[in-house]
Amino acid sequence: MFAASKTASASGGYQISRSLRFNSADSAYLNRTPASATNQKTWTFSAWVKRGAISTTEVTIFGKADTYISINSNSLTVNFANGGVNYFMQATAVLRDPSAWYHIVIVLDTTQATAANRVKIYVNGLEQSLYSATYPAQNTNLDINTSSYTAYIGALYAGSVMRFLDGYIADVNFIDGQQLTPSSFGETSTSTGVWIPKKYTGTYGTNGFYLNFSDNSNTTAATLGKDYSGNGNNWTPNNFSVTAGAGNDSLVDSPTSYGTDTGVGGTVRGNYATWKPLDKFT
Repeated sequence: MFAASKTASASGGYQISRSLRFNSADSAYLNRTPASATNQKTWTFSAWVKRGAISTTEVTIFGKADTYISINSNSLTVNFANGGVNYFMQATAVLRDPSAWYHIVIVLDTTQATAANRVKIYVNGLEQSLYSATYPAQNTNLDINTSSYTAYIGALYAGSVMRFLDGYIADVNFIDGQQLTPSSFGETSTSTGVWIPKKYTGTYGTNGFYLNFSDNSNTTAATLGKDYSGNGNNWTPNNFSVTAGAGNDSLVDSPTSYGTDTGVGGTVRGNYATWKPLDKFT
């Protein structure tokens, strides 16, 4: 198990200014089709996620076709596909606290000789034990980083039906061609003992990208979906709003707390309060 990251003070440290809200009722998602195929054996995905609706319906954080990272029955799962064969892994810990930001890291490296080292799942810096795991064979090429499929953030095709994430995502890093650990993206606070974000300073590889959702001047790939890795691998936003009001999806709800309350709103970043659907009768 692990401690959910309720908030992280970032005074003088790394600061995440905004998150992107994925409202399932709006069918909101991001998509991108790589221009070319790159490393299909080794990559690292890192993101901070805060859940909205809590349900047993499978929802995808990141993926394409039959290869995806998702939350299924409140557990973090990964499914990789190759030639009609599925490799499925599910973590034992549950992610059912809608008041918490979770740091999720998925690492793939099929070049590893030991099967258990080919896929690793981390939450808030801790490697997760698995209910069961079917690992890909050594040196298997998997679907991520191919140019023949569109990748999605916040959505999953289940047959002909698209399912949508309900929640928030912040500080997304995808590293093409490297097997990294959570310490590249986070660290334990020496004052609180809480797992907190830190700036990734390494390279990204050809299809790598970094999304921080900081430009909310519009809902285009060059603004809200802009890649800040330097690669220009922008993502296309679908069904998001940046207009002020209840429908606004560019929020200051963030895994890092900072700013001074000026009384006008939007100046203090941090983990904002949410209703807890697990406590229905209190």
